[in-house]
Amino acid sequence: VASLGTRPTIGGTEPLLEEHVFDYRGDLYGEEIEVEFVAKLREEEHFADLATLTRQMHVDAAQARRILRC
Repeated sequence: VASLGTRPTIGGTEPLLEEHVFDYRGDLYGEEIEVEFVAKLREEEHFADLATLTRQMHVDAAQARRILRC
């Protein structure tokens, strides 16, 4: 599952692609990976706090798993 945007909840301003690879336990920092967009889950939004953002991220991840059937 990926997030492409400016991260408004934490005051971000520059576009950034953040990727979470399901069930992977290694370290990919500094590595080059290929990302394929399959479906758009929702528009980027500003959340009141990190706890609310985290809850939504869990909802998004569950929806992505259903779409990807993994």
